[in-house]
Amino acid sequence: MAEPLKNVFTREFVELLSSTWKKLLPNLNEEQYAGRVLGGNWAALELKQRLSRLAKVTAQELPSDFDKSGPLIRKLTTCLVEANLNISRFEYMFIPEIIVELGLDSFKESMKTIEHVTSYTTCEFAIRPFILKYEAESMQQMLLWSSHSNQNVRRLSSEGCRSRLPWSMALPRFKKDATLIVPILENLIADDSLFVRKSVANNLNDISKDLPDLALKLANKWHGANNSINRIVKHGMRTLLKAGHPSTMLLFGYADIKTIQFSSFNLNQTEINFGESISFHFTIENKTSRSAIVRLEYVVYLMKNNGRQTKKVFKVSERELKRKEKLQFSKTHAFKPITTRKYYSGEHGIALIVNGIEFEKHSFLLNM
Repeated sequence: MAEPLKNVFTREFVELLSSTWKKLLPNLNEEQYAGRVLGGNWAALELKQRLSRLAKVTAQELPSDFDKSGPLIRKLTTCLVEANLNISRFEYMFIPEIIVELGLDSFKESMKTIEHVTSYTTCEFAIRPFILKYEAESMQQMLLWSSHSNQNVRRLSSEGCRSRLPWSMALPRFKKDATLIVPILENLIADDSLFVRKSVANNLNDISKDLPDLALKLANKWHGANNSINRIVKHGMRTLLKAGHPSTMLLFGYADIKTIQFSSFNLNQTEINFGESISFHFTIENKTSRSAIVRLEYVVYLMKNNGRQTKKVFKVSERELKRKEKLQFSKTHAFKPITTRKYYSGEHGIALIVNGIEFEKHSFLLNM
C-alpha cells in the first residue's frame, strides 16, 4: 500500500524548515518549534490539518503586524529556494496559509506577498478568503495578474477565482454571476503557457455547471481561432459534452444521434469478483452517405453503501466515421483497489453513451 501523503511531514522536514528560517528569525528556538508542530495529536492529523498546524505554528514566530511579517514571509520563501528546496511541492502549501492567518486585514501587503509566494508555490487557496472579503479589489488585482510576466501568477488569476475549485471554499456569488471572471479568461485563453490555458479550461468548466449559456457564449466566441484554443475550449466544455448538451454538441460538430446506429452491445459476464475485470463489446454504424463525428463513452453504475447506484462516465473513443462505415469496439473495465473510490457488493451496471445520449443499460453482480 502506498505511503500516505501526510507522512512527508517528518521531523527531518520540520527541522530543515526551522534551520533554514533561523537565518532570518534569530530568536527562533528550533527545538520548541519542532515540538509545537509535532506534539499533541499530530499523529492523528490528516494532510490538510498538518498543513494548517505548520502554518499556525510558523505564524506565531512572526510579527502580528503584517506590514512587518509580509516582507519576512517573502524573504523566508526566498531562503527556502536558495537552499535548493523544491517548494513547488505540496508540502510547502502551508506558506500561503500563513498569509491568510496573519494578513487578512492587510490587503495591499497580502497581495504583494501572494504575488511573490505564488511564483514558487500556488496561492490558489489563500486568495479566496480575500476575494470573499474584498471582492472588487481582489478581482481587479487578479485582472492585473492575468498580464503578469510569471506564468504561475497568471495561472493564479484564473485558478484562484474558479467558482468550484476542488478542496477549497466555494465562491457562491460567482456561481450566479461570473462577470468579473470573464475578462481574466479573455486575457488568458491564448496564453503561451499550457499550464495557464488548462486553468482557463477548468474555470470555463466550472462556469458551465452553473451558467451554461455564458459558457456556451464564450466557447462560441473562442472556438475556431486555432487548434490550441480549440482544444482548451473543448476541455472546458467537457461537462456539457458529457451531458449531451445539444448546442455544445453542435458547436464541436458531433453527428445527430438519429444518423448513428449501434447494436450487439453485450457484457462478457453477468457476475465478477472484486479484483477482476468485465469486458463488453458493441457495433456502431454511420447510416448516412456523409461522414459523421462520434463521441463514444460508457457509464458504470456503481453500488453505494446505502444500496443506491451512482454513475461514473468513462471515454471510449472519439472519431470520424466515413459514410456507411461500421465499426466494432471492445472495452475492458477493471474493478481494482484505488484510493479515490470504495466499492460495495451488489448489482452494478454499464451503459453505452453515443454523442451524449445514453443507451441500453446492462446489469451485473460484483462480489467483494
